[in-house]
Amino acid sequence: MKPVFDYFFYPKSICIVGASSKPKSLGYELTKSVKLYGYNGKLILVNPKADEILGFKCYPTINDVDIPVELAIVMVPKQFVEDSIKDLLKKNVKAIILITAGFKETGEAGAEAEKRILSLIKNSDARMVGPNCMGIINTIPDVKMNATFVAEQPREGRMAFCSQSGAIGAAVLNSLRETDIRFGQFISVGNKADVNENDLLEYWQDNDDVGVLTFYLESFVDGEKFIRYFIDGKITKPVIVLKGGRTSSGMKAASSHTGALGSSDKVVDAVLNQFGIIRADDLNDMFNTAKGFEEFPYPKGNRVAVVTNAGGPAILTVDSLEKNNLTLAELNEETKKKLRKIVHPEGSVNNPVDLLPGGTSEQFKAVNEILVQDKNVDVVISVFVEPIMVKALPVIEGINDIVSDKPIFQVVMPLPEFWDEYRRESKTRKPLFRFAEDPAVVINNMIKYARKSDSKRLTKKSSQFRLNLENYTNRFLPPEMVAELVDHYKLPRIKEKIVSYDQLISDNFEYPVVLKAVGEKIIHKSDLKGVVLNIKSREELIFEAEQMKKNFTQKNIELNSFMIQPFLTTKFELLVGAFRDSSFGPMVMFGSGGKYVEFLDDTAMRSAYLCESDIDEMINSTRIGKIIQGVRGEISVDLPEIKNVIRNLAQMILNHPEIKEVDLNPLLVTNDNKIFAVDIRIKC
Repeated sequence: MKPVFDYFFYPKSICIVGASSKPKSLGYELTKSVKLYGYNGKLILVNPKADEILGFKCYPTINDVDIPVELAIVMVPKQFVEDSIKDLLKKNVKAIILITAGFKETGEAGAEAEKRILSLIKNSDARMVGPNCMGIINTIPDVKMNATFVAEQPREGRMAFCSQSGAIGAAVLNSLRETDIRFGQFISVGNKADVNENDLLEYWQDNDDVGVLTFYLESFVDGEKFIRYFIDGKITKPVIVLKGGRTSSGMKAASSHTGALGSSDKVVDAVLNQFGIIRADDLNDMFNTAKGFEEFPYPKGNRVAVVTNAGGPAILTVDSLEKNNLTLAELNEETKKKLRKIVHPEGSVNNPVDLLPGGTSEQFKAVNEILVQDKNVDVVISVFVEPIMVKALPVIEGINDIVSDKPIFQVVMPLPEFWDEYRRESKTRKPLFRFAEDPAVVINNMIKYARKSDSKRLTKKSSQFRLNLENYTNRFLPPEMVAELVDHYKLPRIKEKIVSYDQLISDNFEYPVVLKAVGEKIIHKSDLKGVVLNIKSREELIFEAEQMKKNFTQKNIELNSFMIQPFLTTKFELLVGAFRDSSFGPMVMFGSGGKYVEFLDDTAMRSAYLCESDIDEMINSTRIGKIIQGVRGEISVDLPEIKNVIRNLAQMILNHPEIKEVDLNPLLVTNDNKIFAVDIRIKC
């Protein structure tokens, strides 16, 4: 049976419901785009007020259509959408694109209408893209479909692009002649009522016409499902995501330190990096990186040679290398000897190689050929600024002709007329870069992808041990349940005792001790003056307990009992935590702990689906992680035990979907390098 998304991208017939005879209307412009691009299938139009539009026959209603429809594009006014969807489903249409806007993006009434339409789709075997989207493209010659209302003629390529924003999609399509972006397939998903990024990720992975997957997303419908494809090793093609909304305020309702630090954009960054998904900073980076994967060999390392005819752009290029984890290659003496025969005496044969403004096309080609032969060079960036005496096209074409298994990225800063000349006369039309900083971003992304970890996951969901936590929704677990969970997962809990005030007075303790307030609403104890350290006698303990009682009475906060712990001399205060992100699911965090944790902002996080390298990266990417491994002659802490804590906490939140937040803060490292969690909070 034909996969349902083949009906979207490879339809033998398209029915435009709401085609219009009025120029400049969306219904007219989309129909015109389909015609002008040369669609190879059958085009069917539905319009009750016209017999034909642009030479195509019009049917008065969907019910009058007597030809099988594989893809329907609905553009009728909102009040006619539901009936149109019903009529299409009666005709067993499998693929529907709803262009019409005015649904959940407009408020409650629109959201209700969208739910009704979605219910129709869910009760059928059809799928729907939209509403509030701008169409679909497939450039391969067998299809030749531009079913959007943008009048560009996209060139054939192997990149797939999904845009959540119609405006972003339109802007990209409108710039094709300037950017030379080449699509295989494009789709605008709009409100994502039905079809979303997860469907397309799966479909494009299995599509032989697609080599690189790109997404502009403002939200993830189900981030945990998205990353599961990578966890399970189902995605083998490069995936590049440009995520809008980086400045979101994140988890405002979080009540633990871990939750407060887990803002949504940090989660997106951490998760995409963890699973080898490239995050682009802007459209330029996303499509440049896609060109890199599609058009260039993979760099075998990060050693870069730069050749230029201008100092300023070369400096910008070199600056960008360090920002992107690349390094200037150390050219060997044989290479320099060859270069001296070509480079002007006032130029430079060191890296960057400077040909000066008079560098000819022959010199540029010869120098690039020499550089790719140097064993110390993994990749070359060639920067050409067009002077009055050397034309750009021969320089660029000469370098394009070089055959090498090492990539050569060309930056060209020419006169404006060069671009049209290049498109007309270039034999290869290989991608060029307009800014000196661009290649370093692309190279770094390609190297990161090539080195992405395929290590075995240490943690996965299990139901071998379960506690009934249903009665604790939106509450912190009481100490006895915390203890049961923590002990099962072998987290290093400090010895503690929960006592009433009367017990505190009568019991004997081994001093020094720590006194802590216990109560359902007593969360951040230090903020409420609910912690006293290093109490050295019974008299001091009783005095501090009485002061604590008075303090909480004045604040009208119920103090249920007291917690007594031994006082430990501390070498380091760490944070290990876990929380459940609304989209990507269970996450774990490591970093600097203590009461200043938010101000220090020295934490790293990963999805709780961990492999060994994820844990190492979390620790090594923080300042405290480097310090605890031994600096200035200090002995390293018990690193295997800290890794066990992270791993076991990840397993806890995976096993217990009711748990929303877990804080081990601080996780103390004592002077004799023992590790204890002295304050553990678990919220459901």
